[in-house]
Parts: sequence; structure tokens; C-alpha cells
Amino acid sequence: MATPNQIKKIHALKGALKLDDELYRELLGGFKVKSSTKLSIPKAEELIKHLEEKAVAAGVWEKRKPARAAKTSRKLADDDQSKKIRSLWLQLHQAGKVQNSSEEALATYVKRMSKVAALQWLSVKEASTVIEALKKWLAR
Repeated sequence: MATPNQIKKIHALKGALKLDDELYRELLGGFKVKSSTKLSIPKAEELIKHLEEKAVAAGVWEKRKPARAAKTSRKLADDDQSKKIRSLWLQLHQAGKVQNSSEEALATYVKRMSKVAALQWLSVKEASTVIEALKKWLAR
């Protein structure tokens, strides 16, 4: 069965191409189904590709590239306290107490603990608080 997003895209393309029901049913007949909800996922992708090609050629559709994940260009904090925080975070991950060892997950934890969005912006006192919390978590 086609996914809800595939069905939405099929109907959006149908609308962009201004296909009437008769022509749309004829098109679906070529895929050996009577309704877009009866399409398998691969067949739905085929239909979407077919409709997109027609719509782009007709000038009523613009095919976009998928959005890329945002990259953080911020340099990692390299002071001693930040290194200690990062080290404790990785120890927690190795101990199975933290599922995601990424820098983003660490930043989220730090923000929750100190209300500061990045390690390099922590004051000495805030960094000490985070370190002590991580040590206590590791000891549990």
C-alpha cells in the first residue's frame, strides 16, 4: 500500500496537471489498479516519477532536491572543562547510560542543565555543575 505522503504527492501532481477523473483512472489502469491507495510503494514511486516528468515538462511543477541536514560550523570547545565534559559523556555512552553519543546530544543535555546552548559559552561555574552532574550519573 502506498504511504500517505505518496498519495498526497500523487494527488498534488494530479491537481497540477489538471487531470480529470477519467484521464486519472486511465492512468491508474496502466498500473493495474483502480485507486492510488491500492498501489504498492514501488508502483507509487513509479507513478510519482511519471507524473513529475509530465508536470515538469508542462512547466507546472518544479522538482526539488531533498533538504540536506544542517551542518554546524561552530568550532568545538577545546578548553579543559569542555574536554572533561565530553569525556564523561562518552564514558556514559560506553556504560550504556546514554544512547546518543553525538555532540548535538551533548549540547542538548548541557542546555537543559545550564540553559547555555554551547559548551564554549559555559562559565567555569556552569561547566563545573555539568561535570559534577555527569560524574554522579556515571556513578549510579
